[in-house]
Amino acid sequence: MTKEEFQFLIDTKKEYEFSYNGKKYNITYGTDEFHRDYIQFGELYTGTRWYSLGELLNEAKVENHYFREMIEIL
Repeated sequence: MTKEEFQFLIDTKKEYEFSYNGKKYNITYGTDEFHRDYIQFGELYTGTRWYSLGELLNEAKVENHYFREMIEIL
């Protein structure tokens, strides 16, 4: 997946699931109690809320790798 394809995935709020080293990860979306939209990313059925794509790309990790470095191998 290219970074542009990933940006489109986030912009259109399309859920996405992938496997890495035998673990499943997913991206979902929601709105918190303060009516702020978020992206939830992490292992299946768990994860961390990120309030912007930039925040997700700068901080999210899959095991010991930044997620932004893995996008093109998905």
